[in-house]
Amino acid sequence: EAIGGFAAGIVGTLLGFPLDLVKTRMQTQLSSSATKQLSAISLLSHILRSEGISSIYKGVGPPLLSLSIVNTLSFTSYSYFRQNYFHGQDGWDYNNALSGMMGAPIFGIVTTPECLLKTQMQLDNVRGEREKGKKLQPNQIQQQKSRGKFTSSFHCARTLVSSHGLRILYTGHVINTIREAAFVGTYFFCYEGYKSEFRKLLLGIDKQIWNNADSPNSHDAPWSTTLSIPMAGGCAGATGWALTFPMDCVRAGVQGQPIPSSQSTGQLKKKGALEILKYLLESKGFTGLYAG
Repeated sequence: EAIGGFAAGIVGTLLGFPLDLVKTRMQTQLSSSATKQLSAISLLSHILRSEGISSIYKGVGPPLLSLSIVNTLSFTSYSYFRQNYFHGQDGWDYNNALSGMMGAPIFGIVTTPECLLKTQMQLDNVRGEREKGKKLQPNQIQQQKSRGKFTSSFHCARTLVSSHGLRILYTGHVINTIREAAFVGTYFFCYEGYKSEFRKLLLGIDKQIWNNADSPNSHDAPWSTTLSIPMAGGCAGATGWALTFPMDCVRAGVQGQPIPSSQSTGQLKKKGALEILKYLLESKGFTGLYAG
């Protein structure tokens, strides 16, 4: 489980990071007038044209490391608490949710700095584009690709910490930890439930294929278990995101706020999660919490 979680963290991050970039841009709406009201595909196309292909993986370092660690810890932690404390059963058992949520405080410690750096890096080029637009003539803007002030995630972290201290890396820690707990709890609850349902469904299909309920193959068809696991994982992930996406939108709003790179460049004023939530509801309505 630990090895599988680690591998899933790496592969999932590399495959999904370009989409995560688009999600962050749409959630925060920190974009130039040229990118407003664009669909996800149109926005991704705009990013590639205006910022270059390398921009879609800007800031991938922190999540590549942290999500590999968190995926490893989450499956290991879930298995440990499920077997030794909550004794969760197969199927729809709330104890599976509790078992998954036990690791959330540790996950939050790891993922809050990662999410902050990732979000700052993903929005860095947008801020660079805005600054460029202020300095250049309109006919010059399209001739230069957008570049931000941070050259790497390490440079971003070093700059922010040197100016504001280590605490700056834990901006949005509370909302991120709550989001982690809600997601992993939902994920493992649904994972065990979906897995049981899919296995029953596939066993029923197996019986129909063999047309004999007493066939040895119908009692425990190996392929039903093999297929039910990835099917359950995919559906559990989708369900988890559907329920916790508003919290992720608020988290992105909190961590995506501009942070001065030095004390001399501006006063650090941060809005909290409740202020961001209020702003989103007032400006975009409930559907704004599902932007991206």
